[in-house]
Amino acid sequence: MPGRLCVSDDWGRELKRLLVAELSGARSALDGPDLTPDARVHVARRTLKRARSLLRLLKPHLAGDYERHRDRLKQAASVLSGTRDLDVMAATADGLKTGAGDRLKPSLAEIAATLARQAGAAHGSETPVDAAIAELDTALAEAGALKAPPNGKALFEAELIRAYKAARHAMTDAERERSEDRFHDWRKRVKHQWHLSRYAQGACAATRKKTVTRLDELGELLGLEHDHAVLAGRLIDDPLLAGDGRSADRVLELIDERRARLQKKAFRIGVRLYAEPPKAFRKRIDLG
Repeated sequence: MPGRLCVSDDWGRELKRLLVAELSGARSALDGPDLTPDARVHVARRTLKRARSLLRLLKPHLAGDYERHRDRLKQAASVLSGTRDLDVMAATADGLKTGAGDRLKPSLAEIAATLARQAGAAHGSETPVDAAIAELDTALAEAGALKAPPNGKALFEAELIRAYKAARHAMTDAERERSEDRFHDWRKRVKHQWHLSRYAQGACAATRKKTVTRLDELGELLGLEHDHAVLAGRLIDDPLLAGDGRSADRVLELIDERRARLQKKAFRIGVRLYAEPPKAFRKRIDLG
């Protein structure tokens, strides 16, 4: 992460600096000679998510240009998503072997190996890194030309409150519906709040280190939950990945069990993080 907000300086200038730094980081990752192909994609996509959080914060300042900037970053991330999904599914299948019964381990090993081979082939021939780099070059030029917002601190405070409200509401939706889409939406809201809170870690009671750590833990749990859901969807579409339909059914049962555990842990943390109403959370934001 390219640092945190220097709260004693001009907030608008700092927000622009962070946006340019994140975009530069994503661009550099895709060119990184010391990184494996899957690591390049992973680092670039992770960095782009932080840049998109900053763009969302700057939306009132960007006005009618926001959608154009947002869509450019979404396009850069989406062209990298195919290979990343294969990497994650292979790793998830491999991780399921821990604690699985001996009957399931051969099926899980076969799933992981097949997906890893597909990921390797995709990295070698399908990952459109050049297209993502072109989008990022344009995004970097546009970010560098942006005028720093004169009300950066107010923008940050308002977006932090919105992020808290959205994540709290998304948790309620996930608890009520328990669907893959609801949990995925909750994860995105938590990640956005985490990005903002980490930029201003320690600047106020709402972004204290303990809160940032809990948001990180919750985001990781929800990310694992989503990874398992994606693998389940792939198995439902292609049960022969597990060798046969019966083996696929047993693996799907195991995935359901793991997802239930992850969801339980996520709610345990979420209840603590989102216990207070938004008005009380707002009172804990005092950035000086």
